Amino acid sequence: MNRKFSVIKINGFKGILLAVFCIGCLIAGFLIFPGWICMHVWNYIAGFFMQAPVMNIAHGILLWCIIALSLYALNKGELAISFGTTSRISPNEERLREVFSKINEHNARNLSVLKHYKDNDKESIIDNKDQESDDKLMK
Repeated sequence: MNRKFSVIKINGFKGILLAVFCIGCLIAGFLIFPGWICMHVWNYIAGFFMQAPVMNIAHGILLWCIIALSLYALNKGELAISFGTTSRISPNEERLREVFSKINEHNARNLSVLKHYKDNDKESIIDNKDQESDDKLMK
């Protein structure tokens, strides 16, 4: 197998700054911006109620994390990555068990055939030795 791998090479201080910038952008795009949206939606809805608390950006990020992790944990497996266990055996496991049982049956059958041949070979070897010794005695 001749595979080519891509390697990220960080050269010096500029490379470290670029890597930190990329990580910061990912955090801003996946954490801070949705948190900012949650903050503004909460504050808009809170404006319709008396004495509703107003959020700042930290509360919005926390609310976004709660929403995202709850949706991730409660999904029914529609996402590519999800939590959960299966209560029944999956078709793949059933197929594997079927294949393993066939392999075990085949091995058991081969073992019995080999044992049968070994027993017969021992008897034939003993018979051949007896016949050879009889031939030597006759000469």
